[in-house]
Amino acid sequence: MNMRCDIVIATWNAVAMTRVALESIRREANVAYRLVLVDNSEEPDARAWFRDIAASGEFGETLLIQNDENLGWLKATNIGLRQADAEFICLLNNDVVCGTDWLRRCVALMQREPDIAIVNPRGNERSENCLVKDVNAYARKLAQEQDRSFTELDHCSGFCMVVRGALFREIGLLDEIFDGGYYEDNDLSYRAQAAGYRCAQCDDAFVLHLVSQSFKKMPAELKRKMIARNREICRSRWGSRRSQLLLLRNDPDSADDLIALIRRHRIYLIDNRHVPESVRSFRHQNLTLLLPRWLGEHLYFLLQSQYLSRKKRIDEAHILYTSVTDQIH
Repeated sequence: MNMRCDIVIATWNAVAMTRVALESIRREANVAYRLVLVDNSEEPDARAWFRDIAASGEFGETLLIQNDENLGWLKATNIGLRQADAEFICLLNNDVVCGTDWLRRCVALMQREPDIAIVNPRGNERSENCLVKDVNAYARKLAQEQDRSFTELDHCSGFCMVVRGALFREIGLLDEIFDGGYYEDNDLSYRAQAAGYRCAQCDDAFVLHLVSQSFKKMPAELKRKMIARNREICRSRWGSRRSQLLLLRNDPDSADDLIALIRRHRIYLIDNRHVPESVRSFRHQNLTLLLPRWLGEHLYFLLQSQYLSRKKRIDEAHILYTSVTDQIH
């Protein structure tokens, strides 16, 4: 695999945490890379440390940009992106621990799937991360169990995004209207999809995200207002993802339409009798539930019963519910 990846990291003090991230990059990337560090640090010792590692190349080839003031994550990241010129660019938080082979596997997925423009590794779900005792052991387990697998995403998360460099030239950088962070990653993902690309999770790569370490220092009320503001901006641009409950009819030609619907909305399938094979094998973040036939039938009749009850057709609803219950039991 003969290419280089630029890894853009915006930093603000937090030397110990950043060192852990950089050590894991150096040890586990397995792809030629250049670090593009954009330093917002205000502490003299932290600024000196970043200068030292850039000069020594302790963690590999490093381009260091030190800002005179704390510009925040979003503006600092865009400063780094303007200096990145590799085929693949990784936007990486400094509150991460990278697992074995993480970057090589993400890049390999993008090479296999030319229309995937943004990739996340696994590692951003707290429910999964709390079970991880050894990052590299867990990464190797995923690599074995999920080799070459991926799941399409509604949007990628900014904790670790591997992006085609050409995408930024085509659709632009992160939009700084999302000041402070949050939802700039959603917006980038939706712009990529509007341009005809897909977003995906590389299921055989793992980067442990320690989750919002920098934002812990922000007052809770300020953080809440910032998230609410940015969420509203994103929704005003792209709308909301609706949840839809589907009972499929027997229509073998519906697969493409169903996949297109899944890519736009959160879909719950309540019956798998007529799910086309191409949909059965389709992995997408928005396809959140697939119930077996008997449970799908049961839920379908329950929903009908609830509807009839609301319409005051109680006797009919009772007969409908008891009939399907008798069939199941």
